[in-house]
Amino acid sequence: MPTRRTLLLRGLAVAIAGAAVPAALQAMPQHGHAPVAGLGGALDLVDHHGAPFNLQRLAGRPSLVFFGLTRCGTTCPIALAVARQVLDAFGAQAAPPIVFVTLDPLNDGPRELKTHLGRIDARLIGLTGTPPQVADAAERFGVGTRVRADGVDHSSMWYLLDERGRVSRVYAYTTPSAHLVDDLRRLAAH
Repeated sequence: MPTRRTLLLRGLAVAIAGAAVPAALQAMPQHGHAPVAGLGGALDLVDHHGAPFNLQRLAGRPSLVFFGLTRCGTTCPIALAVARQVLDAFGAQAAPPIVFVTLDPLNDGPRELKTHLGRIDARLIGLTGTPPQVADAAERFGVGTRVRADGVDHSSMWYLLDERGRVSRVYAYTTPSAHLVDDLRRLAAH
């Protein structure tokens, strides 16, 4: 059985080790989940202004990506409300890019995305493309989809990208905006 002195020394060692680690860990995202290996990749699509888009436009800044559709009546409205809260949390500071990639490119062209996202927050970036381009992007990010007669069922996740466009964390669409803001700030400080 450990003596009181041994327990105190162990406690002190843990405290010292804990004190040395936080500086490195404080800059790392703390919420969500680590991505599976190979998740993410290129988003070579068209933005809501009709201009070509790739991840180079986000280079140097952490960003959030969400896949959905403008005619979604379940998860997407919740996620877009969270997106607005994240942008509002940054106030006058430079808000991080938040990208909404449509899973319904036949109905969500640049004009539809611009109108829909503009009603929520003009800072949101909408992306679309040809059906094969969108399908490829969704596959790279592990987005599950199922087409049905009246729409598209889809998985609903937030993807936190680091300054190089790599997926750093993955979150449920119901993640509180405060958690996303916290991790965006941590990643930006890193």
